[in-house]
Amino acid sequence: MTALSSFLKASRKPEVYPIVGILGVALSGAVFFSARAIRAPDVAWNHKANPHPWQEIKDGEQVKLIALNQKYDHRWERKQW
Repeated sequence: MTALSSFLKASRKPEVYPIVGILGVALSGAVFFSARAIRAPDVAWNHKANPHPWQEIKDGEQVKLIALNQKYDHRWERKQW
């Protein structure tokens, strides 16, 4: 039995369920957007080998999180961390 299920059984109040659901959605959304943000082209993890990774972006590469009504040749991928 997990800690969440034991907490929900011990509380026995239906008011707790929406709070747990909202917190779960908010935390998973924060983890998702944090993971997307650390892979962005303007984030430099290795300053010695590549101090300016955003200069490797060529014309026609998609670097945006959401690109509506825009055509790109291909998506930018980080080659090394």
